[in-house]
Amino acid sequence: VDGQHSGNDEMVDIIKGLTAEPGTAVAEEYAICKANFRDLVELTMNGEDYTITDFDSEKFLSDFKKNLLDYAEYFPHDLPAAVDSEQLKFIGKEKDREHFRANMDAYLSQFTPSSPPIDQAKVDANFDIEQYEIFKKKFGIQTTAVISGDDSKANIDYFNPPEIVSNMSKQPETVEEDLATGGYPFEFSVKKPNPLITPSLKGGPLMGAIIEVTPELSTACEAVAAAKTLREKAEALQFLTIGQRNAHAAASSIVSLARKAGAPIRVVGGSLPGLDSIQEPGKGDVQTALEAMALGEDGSTRLNYFIQVYRASDFPVYEAYAVHRAKEPLSGPRQIVVTK
Repeated sequence: VDGQHSGNDEMVDIIKGLTAEPGTAVAEEYAICKANFRDLVELTMNGEDYTITDFDSEKFLSDFKKNLLDYAEYFPHDLPAAVDSEQLKFIGKEKDREHFRANMDAYLSQFTPSSPPIDQAKVDANFDIEQYEIFKKKFGIQTTAVISGDDSKANIDYFNPPEIVSNMSKQPETVEEDLATGGYPFEFSVKKPNPLITPSLKGGPLMGAIIEVTPELSTACEAVAAAKTLREKAEALQFLTIGQRNAHAAASSIVSLARKAGAPIRVVGGSLPGLDSIQEPGKGDVQTALEAMALGEDGSTRLNYFIQVYRASDFPVYEAYAVHRAKEPLSGPRQIVVTK
């Protein structure tokens, strides 16, 4: 979506909605980020690879235990809540010191409790992968209980993960089969990789590129093409407006990817130096486009398009404005309706 239109976020989102998966629409400013744009095109062509090649349950468990011990050290059991100990330092008038800690304890009681003492030996001995999996599922159970208000399976008013781990390391738990098998979509398992839930769509090889000529792009390309040396080309770009430079950079990204793939590049709506232009549409092309825009019995069309209504009955100037909009660059596939 070129710079004249990409400033409207809602417009870009609408165009994305009109584009069938795995395709998408990006603003001109995104195409300027050549690496990001290249990666997006490659993902669209080849799909995303969800294969997990370095799944390591023991690594997950060891990282968790390390984080647990670090957490317990930072928020020791003698703190009234899991907050920075700096908050318990008294800074105030001497007359307020007597009741400071009592007031702070009451205030901090609303926050997550601090960590109880963690016995590392028991954690290493008893808290294995099975226990870690059971522990993780408790978060789904707790979240469901809090959202639904059902306290039959969990205490919706109290949940302290370090305390749960401490208790499980002292007395390992077992879980019912229905809970062990999951029940929470997209839940990450530490025991084995989850099977693919979302298919990876592939767009196939890059077949070509079509560039719509805008006034800014035309001016930029002509200025660069007229320069002979690399220095002169750089100077030509320097004296262009920001919009013209952006248009040139975005088009260059598209051309680069197409040429790398050995795909043809076609220009519509004008001409650009060094690129092949598509001839002006004839009556047959217009008729084909109109037929593609025709509404079927189910309300669908072969070509998605916009309908713009200009109420000339309220503002007569809209009639002339509708004609102006129809002739502007990148007018796009749409039907313009003028009411009188």
